[in-house]
Amino acid sequence: MSETLKAPGWAAIDAACQRLYPRQVPHQYTSKTAYELESSSPLPAVTVWEGQRPAHWHYVTYGLTELFEKTSHDPNVSGFGFELTMRVPRVEGEDQPPAWPLRVLQSLGRYVLGSRRGFDTGHRADLGGPIATGMTTELTALVCVPDPLLGKITGPFGSLLFLQVIGVTADELAAMERLDHEGVVHMMGEIDFHGLTDLSRGSWLKNPQKAPVVRRYQLGILRD
Repeated sequence: MSETLKAPGWAAIDAACQRLYPRQVPHQYTSKTAYELESSSPLPAVTVWEGQRPAHWHYVTYGLTELFEKTSHDPNVSGFGFELTMRVPRVEGEDQPPAWPLRVLQSLGRYVLGSRRGFDTGHRADLGGPIATGMTTELTALVCVPDPLLGKITGPFGSLLFLQVIGVTADELAAMERLDHEGVVHMMGEIDFHGLTDLSRGSWLKNPQKAPVVRRYQLGILRD
């Protein structure tokens, strides 16, 4: 109880995740160098939950919103107004989440904390290389959409959106160039509701089921 009182913003994130994953104890990775921008782990923590159907790891950051006390000027928004999430496939028999998403999320957190610039729904970015450094993958860019299951909550220090980061390929990023933010969100949800970042996948534009969806959105047709 005392820990909850000391970090009510943290407790609100915990509660949102526990509503989605009742009775589950998450993997929690706390940082010894929280808010130190020169470190590789400036966010205080990342929790990882075990999602089902499909089996996946669900990563959630702590530290882009106000965890301990209200310090920002907007009473209606907590900190930057969002925490980042990511979902990656969970291999059968895998009992520990992969480390590379932790590095990705901490790196994005360092960018936000250092630049004081946030991400938003529909945000896209070319990373200039593999999303997972040192690993072979075609995913070299990212897209941000509202987390399809966590969504938006109002905590003790204002509202926060759980913003999911999804890895995409260079040609997928190019295909989204003329889409507005709403179009990006709708397209991503239609292609993969959970928004898994699968390092092993190829481009959607080479997938006979998904390529027509991308092309339809390029033509400005949201749904058949």
